[in-house]
Amino acid sequence: MSLLELLSALFEIAVLWVLFYQLYRAIKDSRAAAILVGLIATVIVGYILLELTHAVVLQHLSGLIIGPGTLLVVLFQPEVRSGLAKFGSNKIIRRLLSQREENRDFVSAVCESVSYLVSKRYGALIAICRNNNLQEYTATGTELDACFTRELIGTIFMPKTLLHDGAVIVNGDRIVCAAAILPVSNRELKDRSMGLRHRAGIGLAEASDAVVIIVSEETGSISLAVGGEVKRDLSLELLSKRLIQLLYSHATQEHHTQSAA
Repeated sequence: MSLLELLSALFEIAVLWVLFYQLYRAIKDSRAAAILVGLIATVIVGYILLELTHAVVLQHLSGLIIGPGTLLVVLFQPEVRSGLAKFGSNKIIRRLLSQREENRDFVSAVCESVSYLVSKRYGALIAICRNNNLQEYTATGTELDACFTRELIGTIFMPKTLLHDGAVIVNGDRIVCAAAILPVSNRELKDRSMGLRHRAGIGLAEASDAVVIIVSEETGSISLAVGGEVKRDLSLELLSKRLIQLLYSHATQEHHTQSAA
């Protein structure tokens, strides 16, 4: 390779890097960021596998699918978006995109708040952001930008207050908004006792990588929705452990590694 060809290749790489970086910066606060990462990762992995296996037939078919694939994406948009978002939000990808330090004080505040809500039988929906910042849903609520405290959560979800109907969205240890409208899951649920609040929590867990806590107004039970699945009747101790695992698993592993060293 000549010097001119090398410079040309480096220039193309630099231009592509700048374009992709600016695109990611523009959409990093929405689900589209995870979808973009998932799409790029899927294309790269698929290309490498096809090249390594020399699968001529599959290479030919992949070329044919590129055109009709646009139609398939339109027809199955919710399924494609959900799948790509989950792929782009997996543990390996999240480690490359973000590093979140463990915050046990925040987890304690969440559990204290949930305990208070359960004792008062206040129905509640609390969505905690991970890689996706959920801006498309925070825009539907009332902006707060306040520190997460038991007193504030108890006030928000007190029946007949203006903000109690809807979800609280949390990013880091701050309440971004209250009374947010979440997407309701259309999936048929086996447990008929789960109402609209549970469907909204599962719907957000299907559409993003958020961790959603649901407190039942009727029974006072605690549920946790993540990855489109819901675990019901959790104890406060188990809720605390699951939140630490889901929110800070990478930070915890790094801490243990450094301590061992």
